[in-house]
Amino acid sequence: MSDVDVVVVGSGVAGLCAALEAETAGATVLIAESEEVPGGSSRLAHGLIMAAGTRFQADEGITDTADDLFRHYMTLNQWQVDPAVGWRLAHEAGPTIEWLNDHGVKIVGLYHSGDEAVPRGHATEGGQAIVDALLSAVRARPRIDLALSRRVDRLLTEDGRVRGVACGDDEIRAGATILACGGLGASTEMLELFCPAPLRAARDWLWYLGGPGSRGDSIRLTLPLDAQVAGRDRAQLTMRPNFGRYPDTYFPGWLVIVNNQGRRFYNEMSPYSITQPIVTAQGGAVFAVFDEQTRLAAMPHTTKAAKKVSLPGETEEDWIAPKIDAMVEAGVVVKADSVERLAELIGVPPANLAGTLERYNEQVEAGEDSDYRKEATHLRPVATAPFYATELRLYMLGLTAVGPRIDDHARVLDVRSRPIAGLYAAGEASGGVLGPCYAGSGNSLASATTFGRVAGREAAAESSAALS
Repeated sequence: MSDVDVVVVGSGVAGLCAALEAETAGATVLIAESEEVPGGSSRLAHGLIMAAGTRFQADEGITDTADDLFRHYMTLNQWQVDPAVGWRLAHEAGPTIEWLNDHGVKIVGLYHSGDEAVPRGHATEGGQAIVDALLSAVRARPRIDLALSRRVDRLLTEDGRVRGVACGDDEIRAGATILACGGLGASTEMLELFCPAPLRAARDWLWYLGGPGSRGDSIRLTLPLDAQVAGRDRAQLTMRPNFGRYPDTYFPGWLVIVNNQGRRFYNEMSPYSITQPIVTAQGGAVFAVFDEQTRLAAMPHTTKAAKKVSLPGETEEDWIAPKIDAMVEAGVVVKADSVERLAELIGVPPANLAGTLERYNEQVEAGEDSDYRKEATHLRPVATAPFYATELRLYMLGLTAVGPRIDDHARVLDVRSRPIAGLYAAGEASGGVLGPCYAGSGNSLASATTFGRVAGREAAAESSAALS
């Protein structure tokens, strides 16, 4: 006998979407949240959601299809995502955006999520606004209960099937269980075991933006069931200077970024989804370089116009004169009277850096970045002493993408690639949906909301079938 039809572990957007869809399908639902406040890491998100073929795109005259998104997503990730999972994400993300809007989530604009041909990032009023809208819908449904400060410590099993969850002496039996309890960014121990790439990249700068409940519980709970773990070392990291713990995601186009050989290696205005793998491939330190003329021009509220994208909710700026001056004083930004001396101070070959900047300045004068095709309107010379440099690292950890592997029905798979009866996962608690290349702003929320809905529907159906 079950206490509820479906139990959902976690109250971020994946869990809330799952609960709503399960209830719509006729299930009674309990949401068990480990923290005192609902919402998990979702409430801290910028609130962009990637989708294609939506009514919001159509209203802006944008022609786009789920098939186009699928091809872009799979190609970007070199087909290192299960095609069935990628297809489900691409084809259900659009209807999910409209479903969210129908549940009170406002769509306030469209952005380029990453390097796609048309804008697919559907901007909301922020992660907290999404959580608030979904929580309002949840609380309006008496068949959904929400229990806070209840961290699940084990799954209940019987005859090879997951039968619910337990928290200490409290056991809740359910026809189906959905894990939506976040990633593992808040646990250094779990990062070291399953996702050490962020630790290698950031070293002592690591900053996790997610909630404290993201401690790898989905892996911990499912390993005793011989669940597959997918997505090892997959995480979304944003490169930043060590200026402070606040998001300022994109770089202004006038920066010159070089590797440890003193050479440019990419378009500095590239989306962070593209930046992460390119920077990782450099195999060493990278630096942002600029000159005095640029510093003097970098007044507050000027950098937004020089970026490819400014994300909603970003209020502080890295690259402005007052901040730069403070970082020079703190020793974070290096200052020198010559390019050669600057190179010595940051440990790159002086001749290489001098040659890089000479070539770059020639391109600025010609009005064309013939090497990396950066927008000409943002080109500025690096020619006026003193010169400045600061190290950049991939240290802002937005999310992890390692967890129990799911199929396109959000079912957790065991080591034999068979679904574990009664068990589903969605969002950061799942593995294998997000690939080695983060597709751009909105990739994570698209996965969480889409597979949260899928998991809710599937879990309700399985629970109903088990009772019949």
